[in-house]
Amino acid sequence: MNFSMKDFDQLFFEFSEKKSDPNLILSKEEFYNYTVKIAAYSDRLAKLYPKEKEIAEANKQKWLSENYQDYLLSKASAKK
Repeated sequence: MNFSMKDFDQLFFEFSEKKSDPNLILSKEEFYNYTVKIAAYSDRLAKLYPKEKEIAEANKQKWLSENYQDYLLSKASAKK
């Protein structure tokens, strides 16, 4: 994935808004599309900024470990 910091910011904030919107539930495909793109950007940062490699790798792993079922459970909890 080759996108700019501006593109990343837009993607990240779009995902955050959709994830926190109590009236919207992302499909499994939408959810993972966002998390994988964000993880890919973290991977790109590691290549661009070798000194930040460990942080970028940790961020990548965090985003790749996001779980759709946990997302759905958080949505159910927010509705209560």
